[in-house]
Amino acid sequence: MKRDNINYLYVGGFTLAMMLLLVIVVLKITGQGTVADTYYTYYDNVSGIREGTTVTYGGFKVGQLINIVPLRENGKTRYKLKLAVRSGWPVPSDSFVRVVSPGLLAESQIDISEGKAATVLKPEGVLKSVPALDMMSVLNSMGGEFSDISKEGLIPLLKNINRQVDGFGNNIPGIVNESRQLVASLNTVSHRLNNLLTEENSKRLGNVINNTDKMTENLVSLSLRLDDITQQLQGLVENSNKLLSDNSDDIRQSMLELRKALNSVSQNMETIMYNLDVSSRNISEFSHQIRANPGILLNGKPVKDEGK
Repeated sequence: MKRDNINYLYVGGFTLAMMLLLVIVVLKITGQGTVADTYYTYYDNVSGIREGTTVTYGGFKVGQLINIVPLRENGKTRYKLKLAVRSGWPVPSDSFVRVVSPGLLAESQIDISEGKAATVLKPEGVLKSVPALDMMSVLNSMGGEFSDISKEGLIPLLKNINRQVDGFGNNIPGIVNESRQLVASLNTVSHRLNNLLTEENSKRLGNVINNTDKMTENLVSLSLRLDDITQQLQGLVENSNKLLSDNSDDIRQSMLELRKALNSVSQNMETIMYNLDVSSRNISEFSHQIRANPGILLNGKPVKDEGK
């Protein structure tokens, strides 16, 4: 009997130990019972998430969603989410949360995207939320937009095309007549072009094209030569500027001497003009004497001084 009691005691102790271990594992898996910092965020729609949803930080699991509290503000329902994040985990103040789905069939998660601020958000702080990236919502939105497009755009467009086609069928005889007139005009133009583009005119046109090509080549060559001349003139101007800058003192001295010479000439100009006038008169009188007596050049006698 005593041995049976000992066996029962062992079995009961083992069962209690297993139950305690189970509780510890469950608390470890769910994240409860561990020290964590609490943060809050707000959402207008909590589709795909529930209490116990995993909270990640850049894809790394750091906590879970504790609870969801609906709030009625300004005639609109919002949801306050309480997030439990691993204690001491730094969260920049400009970080934001977003509901994401790691895979097509995976459960949704609440991911905290790291911000760039230097300050860290304190526990009990509020994180900014951004709309969830839900593929089904996007597909539903695209379906609605396609439906609107079909109702407001495609159907009226098809009706308009039908009306245009019906009107086009009534105008077919007139279009056929205009087409015939157009073809007749094209035939006339074609005959004129055939008469214009004779063999001789074709040769002339070819010569004109060849001459144009040669003229283009000559213009290109002339442009290159002008570029060379421009460079030479530029070099000449640079050399002239350099020469003037190097000999500026000599040029200044020459200009001063030239000014002195011009001043001297201007001062003696009246005397010079008087002597020129006298000389011209003497030459005129001498020319009259030669016309009157050409022999004076051979038999001329020196003029006697009347004072002697």
